[in-house]
Formats: sequence, structure tokens, C-alpha cells
Amino acid sequence: MLRCLELENCNSKRNKREEETVYNKIHGILACESDLERIKKIASSRTISIWQIKRAKIILGVMEKKSIEKMVIDLRVSPNSIINSMKIFAVAGLDYLNRPARKPTSREASVEKLLSFLEDHYDENSDKWDQVSVKYIGHYFSARQIQKIRNFIKSNPESTQSNIAKNSCLMFGIYQSNGKIKKSQMAAILKRMEMDNLIFLPPVRRSPSCKKKSTPQKKLQKIDTRERIFSQSDIEQIQFIPAFSDKDLALWRQLIEGYHYISNTKLFGAQMRYLVYGGKGIQKTDTLLKTRSKDIIQGEFSKFYQNLFRGKHLLSVIGFAAGSWSLSSRDKFIGWNGRQREASLKYIVNNVRFLILPWVKSPNLASRILGGIARQLPYDWEARYNYKPLLLETFVQLDRFKGSCYRAANWTQIGETNGYSLYPQNGTNIPRAVFVYPLCKNFRKKLLHEDNYNENLKC
Repeated sequence: MLRCLELENCNSKRNKREEETVYNKIHGILACESDLERIKKIASSRTISIWQIKRAKIILGVMEKKSIEKMVIDLRVSPNSIINSMKIFAVAGLDYLNRPARKPTSREASVEKLLSFLEDHYDENSDKWDQVSVKYIGHYFSARQIQKIRNFIKSNPESTQSNIAKNSCLMFGIYQSNGKIKKSQMAAILKRMEMDNLIFLPPVRRSPSCKKKSTPQKKLQKIDTRERIFSQSDIEQIQFIPAFSDKDLALWRQLIEGYHYISNTKLFGAQMRYLVYGGKGIQKTDTLLKTRSKDIIQGEFSKFYQNLFRGKHLLSVIGFAAGSWSLSSRDKFIGWNGRQREASLKYIVNNVRFLILPWVKSPNLASRILGGIARQLPYDWEARYNYKPLLLETFVQLDRFKGSCYRAANWTQIGETNGYSLYPQNGTNIPRAVFVYPLCKNFRKKLLHEDNYNENLKC
């Protein structure tokens, strides 16, 4: 959902007048303090239907002057649902919270069952505590685990959300493949639990040292943007330098924000960002780690590329992040079921950003970059996360591009998305082509049989 929003944040045009009219009507309906308190009570309830809780939280979001984009992220509800809820409430008023529009989804039913169980105060030694559960971001949490989180929050009233996430990872053994805790993922899970009223997190607190200060303006690095045309002989070698240092990360973000049509630089899950250089007589990087012992580079990966003599020309920036949770064309292409997808999804990596700098012109450069990064990424990913990806995926926005460079680099188009619009009444949905690139000949077998995954099998 969030990746789809990125596109729409860049392209959608709001009907401000209509939106303001709806907001004003809602504020008028809830001008009475007792009615507003009723909405707040419903929004924080643990004994009513999830659909009522979500509707109440949407209306509270309006009263708190939250944008639709913010509510989508906070509530994990589609823009259409938020907009429709606002419009109907503006007409029907409080009665809208008494009329269900549909039956609860299986996930909503699981949450309601768990909420009901926690309110019934079962004997703590009962096996039922481990039998009632709900899933968040690929992890199942039982009633006993939810209660442990509640107890920790209650007994540590001064604890921050960050500390609660860290403690939850340690309590439940939620670690990355490289042994580090999944603190960011756990923080996202806790926010979704709070969305469902399973827990209530403390408000975000700023330390005294974090009082508002005048924000210094970003220091932009100087970039020569004069148009340059390179032949293939001018760029004999291409280097992919992982952006780990503050300077490299700042440059990567500066270029994306300044020249990519999706200017948002935030990536989700496991990720890699690269600066792409080219020139003559320089060391290629696409096979550097292939010939080195895993033990030699373990723990030193972030420094491994930093001392290389870089090519004369900065050509491109490219980024990779965690694969999409559910994608019908890709899932059909692989042929896996839900259980197999949950077990093996981490082996799919999404090419979420790719930018040839607009002043750089060179025949076949994009396909050369895609070919080279496909050779290097698996070894870099393994060095950072302790496992190799098996399949790359990407989306190509069809109103802007045809995907020619991906096809030239032997990526395969396997389908299209239906498109997604943050403000569908003000524009059309934008379909995107789905491309994939296998990193192993037997990628499908490994994805379907993750339990039997053998690191020694040759790709």
C-alpha cells in the first residue's frame, strides 16, 4: 500500500474545495462535546467491532486535521474507504457508526476474537492463551504474547515506544538473519496492534535535548550537471558502490529527491542503495565479493568498497528493498501458496529506485547497469543480511516508461497491476508492469521448498 502511495503523492491533484466541505460538515456534526467524547470512546473500545473502531478513528483523524495520506499510513485503511467514510458521516452523522457495511474480514474476525478473549480474564495457565492468535507482518502473536506486551507497558510507564519494540523483539526472539533484532519491523507491528486496540502505546516523547531548534539547511553536494555523451569505450568498467557513509547516503538522497519522479527516499525492510560510477582502468565491483571468503568480509562490509578508487563519472543511482508482501502476478509466476510465501518472501528483492542521471547519455547504459547489479547484489546482500536473494522484481509505471531497458537486460514482464489512486475521483488509476529477474536457475524450487534451502547449491 505504501509504495503505491509514493506514486500518487507525486502525481495526484486534490479537489481541495470538496475535501474542505466534507471536513467542515464533520466538524459541525461534532461541535457538541458529548458527541465527540462518544467518538473517542468508540475509537478506544476493546469490546466492539473493528469496523466501528476504524470508522471512529477516521472521524477522529478529521477532527485532528490529519491528511488522508497520514490516515492511510496510521490506520492501514485504503484511501477509498477513508474518503467514503468521511462523505457518508458528513451526511448520516453518528448513525453511520451503528450500521455495518459488510461482514468482518477473516483478519478482523481474528482481532475481534482476541480482543474478546483478553477481556474475559481466563486462567493464565489455560492452554487457550496460546491458541488464540492474530498475524502482523508475517508474525503470529498469541493472546499470551499480547498480554506480555500489555504487562510490560503497564509496569514500565516511562518506557518509550522504541524501548517497547526492543523488549518485544527480545521477548519473542524476532531477529534478522544477521543476528540483529528487527526493531523497526516490531515498531510497525506495535503500531498496528494499537490500531486494533490490542495495546495502547505511550505518546512519542522528545527528550529535553530534542527541543525545537532551527533546522539547518541541508548542505547539497556540488554536482556537474552539464550534458555528457559517452561511448561504451568511455565507460569500459562500471562500479556499484553501496551507499553506507553519511556522505554517500546524502548524495544518493539528494539525487533521488532532485531528479527521480518518486522523490521519496524512504525504503522499507532489508535494503541496499548504490551509487553507480563508470570509467576506464578502474576495478569492476560486480564480482569482488564472489572470490572472497565470507568470514573475511563479515562485519567489515560497510567499509569494504569505501577505499576503492572510483570511476571518473557518476552515472546513476539505484536502490533495492524488501519484496512486495502480496503480488498476484508474481505469486502465480512462482506458484507458491500462502505458507510458502511467508517462509520465503525475504528471498525476493524489489528494485524500488533506478535513475540514470538526466545529463548522462550513453547507448545501452541502463541495461548494462541492470546486468551488472544483478551479478553483484546477491553477494552484497549476503554480506549484509547473511542470505542470498533468489529473485528480483520491479514495477514500471506505464504512463511514463515502456520497460525497454529491463527487457534488454533479460528481465521478464509477468503481468500488470490494476493501478491505484490516492484520489480516484480526481484522476485515473495508473497500471504498472511487473517485471522479474531470477538470480538462480532453480530459484522456483528454492522458493517453494524454503525448509530444504541449501546454501551450497550453485546458482
